[in-house]
Amino acid sequence: MIRSLFAMMLMAMPIVAVAAVAPAKPAPVEEAWDRTKPRVEGAWVRLAAVPGRPSAGYLGLTGGGQPDRLTGVTAPGARIEMHSMSMANGVMKMARLEGVPIPAGGKVAFAQGGNHLMIFGLAGTPKTLPLTLQFASGAKVTVNAAVQAAGSEAPKPGDHGAH
Repeated sequence: MIRSLFAMMLMAMPIVAVAAVAPAKPAPVEEAWDRTKPRVEGAWVRLAAVPGRPSAGYLGLTGGGQPDRLTGVTAPGARIEMHSMSMANGVMKMARLEGVPIPAGGKVAFAQGGNHLMIFGLAGTPKTLPLTLQFASGAKVTVNAAVQAAGSEAPKPGDHGAH
């Protein structure tokens, strides 16, 4: 009797061991990304406080498999310029950018207090604005930017309202 009980325990042990080392479910894939192209995330626009003045656009870029250069951004019914912003002796300076280098796999931010988009001629108050980013490589990436009212806070990181 003891032998048969011992034999049953030995036979059950491999099953327990296999169950203990079984791989966990893989993490869900957030979304497909063609890694040959740059990736755009968190795009949003803050409307101008004064009608007729330019609105501002912000986003994050992750470079693709090769270094590239952002050469322009377009949107229907608007003119968009890329600008840098810096402080010198307590004075804010803005300068138009003709292009922005994007390192392979590197990150570049268009954020408040730094590089940003100046959006001229935006009519009305759309909920989203499609932005098409053009790169020196010929790649184009279009993303829907969430539009925020003047004076509103920036969307929280990870807010996917702009997809």
